[in-house]
Formats: sequence, structure tokens, C-alpha cells
Amino acid sequence: MFYAVIAAAVLTGLLRGGRITNLARVKLVYPWLAILSVAMDATLLLLIKYEFTVTQTMAFISLSIQYALLFLFIWFNRYLPYSWLIGIGVFLNALVILINGGSMPLAEAGAYLGKYEYANQYLMEGKFITYHIINENTKLWFLGDIIWFPPPFRVFMSIGDIILYAGAFLIIQNLIAAKSRRNKHPVFINFLRDKKPLS
Repeated sequence: MFYAVIAAAVLTGLLRGGRITNLARVKLVYPWLAILSVAMDATLLLLIKYEFTVTQTMAFISLSIQYALLFLFIWFNRYLPYSWLIGIGVFLNALVILINGGSMPLAEAGAYLGKYEYANQYLMEGKFITYHIINENTKLWFLGDIIWFPPPFRVFMSIGDIILYAGAFLIIQNLIAAKSRRNKHPVFINFLRDKKPLS
């Protein structure tokens, strides 16, 4: 789904008369925040996959840090068009995951995790602690992965995911289609780095 959204955004931007090279002019503030968040998420999943001891508390703390890093990244790059939309999507996902102790509510495991046999098995056995099937104890279940996208995607998504992807689509196609927009980022970053107290 992610790659389909990116491809659609690029195509839309090109159809609007833009150029992919416009993306090279975008300079992100503190991109390492997002990279570190993704690296932490990948590490957590690998630890679960290879049966290292990962408690629910450990997962909750890791996910809390991951989302904190993402929120900081979005805040520092808020000059980007539609970044607020991505922020809303991330917030909704963080809310439902953290309020459920670090576990995303899931409507049905087989369709969502079908191509990841180990994940499906771990979920059924209660080992895939970052996801759980919706039950009577689930809080804010309607923000979980409950929206089904049929083939070729075969995936459940949350409301937060859809809003986040919509924001990513709008940002990318907007940046590609930009023709003569001034790059506001250097001004912003210079303000952060070079601001001096008045004498």
C-alpha cells in the first residue's frame, strides 16, 4: 500500500507539470529523528521474530520513544505542506497503540499478516505483542486496523494510517508539482542555527 501511494503521488505530481528533481531541493530538518524511529521499530520486530525476551512494558516504552521521535520530526518539518495531516495520522495511531499498552488492535489476523507466517503464528500464540485481536478489553478499537483493502493489497488499515497516507500523497505530489516556490527551509534552519541575542 505504501509504495502504491508513493507511486500515485509521483504520477500525480508529474501530470501536474512537475519534476521529480524538485524533491532534491527539499531539505529536511533533523531527518535522523525519523530514521532512528524506524530503526527502533525494525529492531523491536526482529527481537520478537527471533524470540528474544520482549515484555509488553518493553514494547510500550519502545513505541513511546518511537512516536516521540516522529512527533519531533514532524514538528521541526512543519513548514512542509500538509505535514499537519501526517501529524494527525501519527497521533491517532499512537493514541490507540499506547492506550492499549503498546499493542495495535487488529480486526482479523489472517488477512493482515497472511504473507508473514511467523507473524500470524506469533499473534495467535500471543507472542506478537505489538498487535492483538480486538476483544472486550480493547480501548478505542475503532482506531485500530479494522478497514479492509481488498486484493491486490489484502491489508487492514487504521483511520490513522489512511490520514497519514493521504498526507504523504499530498506532500509528495505538491513538492513535485512545485514550479517557482521559494524554499522556506533554509530560512527556517538558519533561524534555528544562527539566531543571536540582541545586544
